[in-house]
Amino acid sequence: MVSPDTAPVAEPRAPRATRLLLALAVALPLALVAAGMAHDGWLSDTHGAFLSRVRFAVERGRLELLGFEYPPLPFLLLVPWGTTAAPRLLGPAAPPPLPPLGVDECTSRRSVLPLILLVAALWTPIGLHLVAGDFNEAIGLLALFVGWRHYRRWWATRQTVHGLLTGLWLGLAFYTSPLGLAVALIAGAILPLVFPRLQIPPFASQLVLLVFPGVAAAATWAYLSWVFMGYVAFPFTPWEPGSPALTTIMTWSVPYLMVVAALVLRPSATTAGMLLPLGLLWVANRVGWHFSLAFAVLLLTLVTIVSLPRQMSAAGRALIGAVAITQAILAWLVWPPPQRTAADVAARAVAEALQNAPARSILIDDREAEQLLKWAPSMRPYLTTRDTGFEIAMAHPLNTVRYVLATEDSDGLTLDADLRPPVGFERAWSWQGYTLWRHPEAPVPPLRFDALVRAGVE
Repeated sequence: MVSPDTAPVAEPRAPRATRLLLALAVALPLALVAAGMAHDGWLSDTHGAFLSRVRFAVERGRLELLGFEYPPLPFLLLVPWGTTAAPRLLGPAAPPPLPPLGVDECTSRRSVLPLILLVAALWTPIGLHLVAGDFNEAIGLLALFVGWRHYRRWWATRQTVHGLLTGLWLGLAFYTSPLGLAVALIAGAILPLVFPRLQIPPFASQLVLLVFPGVAAAATWAYLSWVFMGYVAFPFTPWEPGSPALTTIMTWSVPYLMVVAALVLRPSATTAGMLLPLGLLWVANRVGWHFSLAFAVLLLTLVTIVSLPRQMSAAGRALIGAVAITQAILAWLVWPPPQRTAADVAARAVAEALQNAPARSILIDDREAEQLLKWAPSMRPYLTTRDTGFEIAMAHPLNTVRYVLATEDSDGLTLDADLRPPVGFERAWSWQGYTLWRHPEAPVPPLRFDALVRAGVE
């Protein structure tokens, strides 16, 4: 599977033992810190949102609901094991493959700079937020990085297998983020037309290998959403920017900017390829696909590693490495590591107080109670907006449910119980923004009002 007159070239790789030891050395501290935060009672909002949706679909026997959830990969991974332990294990499992790949970059460039850049980005509060707080983005970054390396390898060797692997990895990335499809389309169709030197003859095969897996993944997603919903669901909320601003991303991506500046001095198609991810992040934010600062910074860091000029002087590499280390130190001074908050402790106490309530006996607006539901070990007690009969319960709560739970974020929505108490219900308790109304014949769920004191959270 090699173009004519192109001999296969072995990729420079470090010894297997070296790769394994460095993978453990880089990933093990992250896993230990993530385990410590989990033991301390921290769970990210992202993981909580994944878990609550999976639990609802599994416990209601409606797995088809996950057919149009986006991104689909985290839901598919959590369905067999929908506990808080699953995302805590999946997050630290994504980074270990990165150090060996970084070592390969060091071997091919005869420089330790790629590994320094990777460690300087991962061993910061920003990296911890990614590893411990969003395993979906961590897997997506790994897929994009591997795909990018295979694309570069395809360009260098003309071995078709690398083109096939590039398309497959970018197709996998689409199941974590729309950026996977965007990269495939631009790298496979747009950039080769703008820069003919990027065309790998025959161009038709390049187009098919890169674009088809991502388009097939997107078409599968669109078909499933149409079958289960009756229309093609958007994988994001259109026109609602909510991700970090471009200036914030660039502030914590100085090594990336330095390499871009070095490439601009010798403009080529590589320069356009390196600017592509930054442009995609800006467009993604503008159209409403939200991503974290950790995802953006790590993405640009991995692009920097792949795009490092081989002809860069030793002094230039040393300067970039020093800047990366300095930026990591500043990140520890500016960004707090993930930690439990008073709001999380209160939400967990309320969820534990309600966990033994009868099935579908608590009327709740789940759209405004995600912080509470992420701590709920089961969705069984709750009657949510996705349940059949929610509208009936809203109209006649006294005849259908035993409790009504209102949050301080529910004002003006379906459950504005603080201003319009459900008729016939009595206030059970009101604490930390949660107000529980009970049926006159229902017992008062025992709530530990001293939860914040016991947890030592101010």
